[in-house]
Amino acid sequence: MVQIAGKTFLSHQEVNALAQASGDYRVAVLLLSYCGLRWGELAALKVCRVDLPRHRLSDVEAVSKVRGKLIWGTPKSHQARSVPIPGFLVDDLTVAMAGKAPDALIFVSRRGAVLRNLNFRRDVFDPAATAVGLDWLTPHELRHTAASLAVSAGANAKEVQRMLGHASAAMTLDVYSGLFEDDLDGVAERLDADARVYSMCTDSPIVLLTAESAGR
Repeated sequence: MVQIAGKTFLSHQEVNALAQASGDYRVAVLLLSYCGLRWGELAALKVCRVDLPRHRLSDVEAVSKVRGKLIWGTPKSHQARSVPIPGFLVDDLTVAMAGKAPDALIFVSRRGAVLRNLNFRRDVFDPAATAVGLDWLTPHELRHTAASLAVSAGANAKEVQRMLGHASAAMTLDVYSGLFEDDLDGVAERLDADARVYSMCTDSPIVLLTAESAGR
């Protein structure tokens, strides 16, 4: 676990532990952690929105609770987006969607109703988080985790923006600037490794261009 600018980013191991502790909602927790869906987007996700062969889901709808009533609408950005699904989740999603009609919700409460954030936290998420030593965690932190894991896998700001549905890459950089700053160390290390390989292959030293040599 890493905390940067007030945001919590879980490791793969911590995500797996939290998911396992969530029981029947293991796949929902993994989807939040690796696809970066907002809570309302997860609760509104229907079978017809998932294209398993292409490893994609279409995020076109969200549900929220306003004055005790469920309100259906577009995602926060008001734009539909195509979200990549990691291959390891395909089999689990296949099971979760089995036997359900195309317009059926994939994740519902234990009574078959729309998932509500407060009830889900009380009955599933908070007990699971406490069980694995993350008792202050909220479901929204898993969206931050998805961004972190994507960056660590090599995603750039534009790719993370598209996955999360931010209005612009600039917004993504504002929200997760710390992640990309940390990733610069990895860029330098990869450049160094590539340059050394090139040097060994060509059997000639790498010459740095200085101001003095440039003027010759």
